[in-house]
Parts: sequence; C-alpha cells; structure tokens
Amino acid sequence: MSQLLPFRPLIREGIQLLKNTSWPVRILALVLVLLVISAHLLVQVTHEARSQQVRLQTLEGERDALQVEWGRLLLEESVLVTPVRLEQLASEHFQLRLPETSDLDIRVIQ
Repeated sequence: MSQLLPFRPLIREGIQLLKNTSWPVRILALVLVLLVISAHLLVQVTHEARSQQVRLQTLEGERDALQVEWGRLLLEESVLVTPVRLEQLASEHFQLRLPETSDLDIRVIQ
C-alpha cells in the first residue's frame, strides 16, 4: 500500500474523472486497470520463476558434486580396508605378523 502513496493524487483525479463519465468508459477504464495489474503480476511471477530455476540448477550442481565426492570416498574406503592393506598396516604400525605353522597349537576337544 505504501507503494501507492506517490500516486494518491493521480488516483483521486482519475476517480473524479470517472465519476463524470458514462458507464462504457468506466468499464473500459476498469478493464484497462485490471490489464495493467495482471501484466505487472505476470512480470513478477516470471521473475520469481526464473530465480527459482537458477536456484534449482545451482542445487542440482551441488548435488552432482556431492555424488562424485561420495563415489570417491566409497572407492577410497574399499581400498583402505582390503585384507592386504590391513595386514600391511598391522605389521608396520603394531609389529603384528601372521603366525607360522610351528607357532600354532591345535587341539581337538571331544
């Protein structure tokens, strides 16, 4: 409503002019006003739709980048937890080794 404040005197003059005119002119003026309002709303809605489309494309790009990163992380995880890698880490960092057959004591309990 505050957007209409500068146009208030013009609106009052327009109303006074319409009071002194015939019905067909009043109807034509009303149709013209409604046409201008609908055109303004169309511009607003079009702008909002374009803004939302840009936002959607941005989010889709972010989603695609995250999907690629997720795939890389899954691949990295699968490489890091292979039995060969785990055995290598165990022997290097914790000095663990696979037991020799002579170190094994197998007992059968009946």
